Amino acid sequence: MTFSRLHISVFLGLAVAVWWLVLLIQGTSVGWEHFRPFSIVVGFLVLLGIAFEKLLWRQHWLQGWFVKRPDLRGTWRVELKSDWINPKTGEGVPLNICYVGIQQTLSTLQMHLMTKESESWFIANRIRPSPSGNGYQVVGVYTNKPHMHLRGDRSEIHQGALIIDTHGPSARPETLTGEYWTDRKTTGSMSFTSRVPMVSTRFDDAKHLFPSDKASK
Repeated sequence: MTFSRLHISVFLGLAVAVWWLVLLIQGTSVGWEHFRPFSIVVGFLVLLGIAFEKLLWRQHWLQGWFVKRPDLRGTWRVELKSDWINPKTGEGVPLNICYVGIQQTLSTLQMHLMTKESESWFIANRIRPSPSGNGYQVVGVYTNKPHMHLRGDRSEIHQGALIIDTHGPSARPETLTGEYWTDRKTTGSMSFTSRVPMVSTRFDDAKHLFPSDKASK
């Protein structure tokens, strides 16, 4: 949730009212002219709130003591291993190289997983401190949407849940690891090995951001 101008106006109005009441009790004279800057202060706080939501929260000097939220933005290269068994062949699937595009603000987070055959998006998520005391955990529920030609044949739209742990500097992790479960009774592991700043929205575009993957067929 982000605070709107209405929220800020109400909070500031209550603070001013309490301040004014305390001054009256102390015998300090307060006139209406003292309330004239109210709209200017509200406007400043609104702009500050927008800047903090979009930009300031991820500044390194604010991390740890004022903001406790990792900066995960960018496109990550992911090594995904699933225990899914192909019902037609009875065989498992090899290690899958895929990508995750992450868009993030102070109050929002969206992870978009892109594979050759499907895409996934968060429908609910939460970032919390890691139980280990180092770094953070991302806990989420997602929807997976296979490409149209695969539905009814090998894969269907399904939901799943995952837990991802951050590693490296808390403010801007260097790697991530995770596990997931789906309502198809499958599980798997994920290793986020590297990232680039640009956020991709298609598998082929994301692949071109990583030279070693681009060279492979």
